[in-house]
Amino acid sequence: MGINTKGRRKLEYCGKMYYWNVRQDAEDLDRIGLNIVSEDKKFIVLYHVAQADNDKISHIVVKGMEFVGLENYPQKGWVRIQTPIWDDRIVTPSLMRIIVEWCLLPKDRLAFVDWEGNLL
Repeated sequence: MGINTKGRRKLEYCGKMYYWNVRQDAEDLDRIGLNIVSEDKKFIVLYHVAQADNDKISHIVVKGMEFVGLENYPQKGWVRIQTPIWDDRIVTPSLMRIIVEWCLLPKDRLAFVDWEGNLL
């Protein structure tokens, strides 16, 4: 079954199609989130916008099964990983591309974060 593309923008990266949208989530303290999902639904991440303005650790929520560095990790989906600090006050296609590239690049070590943004 395909993905609902209504209201989502798309980006092709390395021959694969990714869809993204930005929306405020009432169930998540009204934070604004950048949702990114691949066409095959294996790659699903959520990045809260404007994390660079906070004093908490910037992180991404990995909801899908595809994320480089988590292949041998026993828990799949719904983990929070520390990210670099990006200029994320305004969501643009280039920010979305930076996030997808970072998620798919090999990483030496992953730092896990709890739901409050503290390192585990």
